[in-house]
Amino acid sequence: MKRLRTTFTAALIAAALLGTSNAFIPTAKASFNDVAGHWAEAAINAAVTIDYVDGYEDGSFKPDQNVSRAEFIKLVVTAMKLTVPQAKDGEDWYTPYVTAAKEKNIHRAEDFTSGDLNTQISRLEMSLISLRATREDMRQEGILMDNDSVMFNATKTGLIQGLSKGELGQDKPTTRAQSVTIIERILKLNKGEALPVDKTALSNAEIALRGTNFETAYGLRQAVTLPIEHDLNKDIKMKIKEIIFFDSSDKDSPYWDLLANSERQDNLDNSYYFAYKIEFTTESERDYNLRVKDNFQMVGWLSVTSDSSRGVSVIGSNLVGSREGYVIFALTKDGTDYQRTALRNSAYTINQKDVLLFSNE
Repeated sequence: MKRLRTTFTAALIAAALLGTSNAFIPTAKASFNDVAGHWAEAAINAAVTIDYVDGYEDGSFKPDQNVSRAEFIKLVVTAMKLTVPQAKDGEDWYTPYVTAAKEKNIHRAEDFTSGDLNTQISRLEMSLISLRATREDMRQEGILMDNDSVMFNATKTGLIQGLSKGELGQDKPTTRAQSVTIIERILKLNKGEALPVDKTALSNAEIALRGTNFETAYGLRQAVTLPIEHDLNKDIKMKIKEIIFFDSSDKDSPYWDLLANSERQDNLDNSYYFAYKIEFTTESERDYNLRVKDNFQMVGWLSVTSDSSRGVSVIGSNLVGSREGYVIFALTKDGTDYQRTALRNSAYTINQKDVLLFSNE
């Protein structure tokens, strides 16, 4: 088991107790032999300068090695220069650091619902501890957050950046390089600095929390609470689970693939889009097929949904049970008053009832 250094002696004792010769050992501060060119090189060098992390006795840092819960807590406590109680004979090496984190309410015993402090820390768990390390209001007794709220707040403040295509990766482990980078962000936030925000990751976090990304993508809160259920007609029910807003000007949007085989091939690069993730449910076969856009529309918007592995444009007569997919609407960005009104007053219509999407508050 590899442990973060407290002192040279403590590291040697830990190595002996754990039966390994590869524990964290203070190494030369000048450089590591496996950091040059690594994406986190600057953050790692800064961490060494501040003196809250060390490398291994072979001169390596092992930036891509995963970190345990105890190791990350130790990093946070040391970097923030919290008061650490004296270690007691026979206790785990990390106990003083965990105690210090608990005293400041940065870490709580109930943070980890399974495993122990030697378990690899997940990105979700890292986000929770990092949030408390930067926000006093979240350290107050009785303040609880669900997992989606944790990831939304962590991405909104810039503490967490997304993985590929803004993936949040809540359950993925955290590497030493990622940990050091997060600590650097914690210290910057605590100095009052603003951090860059990964808009794609924030969009994904907002969708996970609220079912929409309206605030991230358009600056407005949603007027509709999701999921919401409707009768598409007398035989077919629909449940809207998510509504995603995206703009053709965002060429890196992970939602572009929803337009594959779109019914509309013109001006795809000059439009706004709403993608509705919907579950359609029927209890028995019918003697007709139903085009979704005949009963479910957006005022002023054009349905561009194709029937595919991800899109649902037609509910077939033989569907029994559920089918989930996306229904997509487009609005050309022509700059007219009509276009601006249709965008600002975006609503969907079902059974002759309009449901507004954006809140005026």
